[in-house]
Amino acid sequence: MLRQKANHTNSNEAFSYLTKKRFWFLTFYKISMNKPKHKCEIVITFGDCDPAGIVFYPNFYRFIDRTFHDWLRQWGSHDAVANRFDGLALGLIDCGAQFHHVVRDGDILEVEMQLSDWRRKTFRVEYQAFVKGTLCLTAFEVRGLFRIIKNKIRAADISPLKDFIAP
Repeated sequence: MLRQKANHTNSNEAFSYLTKKRFWFLTFYKISMNKPKHKCEIVITFGDCDPAGIVFYPNFYRFIDRTFHDWLRQWGSHDAVANRFDGLALGLIDCGAQFHHVVRDGDILEVEMQLSDWRRKTFRVEYQAFVKGTLCLTAFEVRGLFRIIKNKIRAADISPLKDFIAP
């Protein structure tokens, strides 16, 4: 039986490689989001922060949800859009976030959103949040149009919604 020699790298090389990969990802992400669909400014208050004085991370999910609902206001409200397509809600199916920089009390967080991947029953919303031009957060949500179908709440076809929102 032959054993192959393991290819080891030292920790500095690994760190350098990961830093380059992260820089590439952030650069690519910034380019893909260069035309945000909507922007929302959120003033960070003491109540948004934890004892260390930085934003308590679950609050970022509130901020991106607020940005999404603020964007829907151009058509009346979340309920107005859902009702237009005989739906109950534009419900959340999945979400995730990466935190890149601390945000503190008094900061003005600029949240940008853009719709990206449209599928048959879901669409993806991408977010970036900045304080004074510094990227603090990248996040996403996967949402769907929920209806009552055969007495059960189900995700429905969203093609009419896409034609309405993103013509």
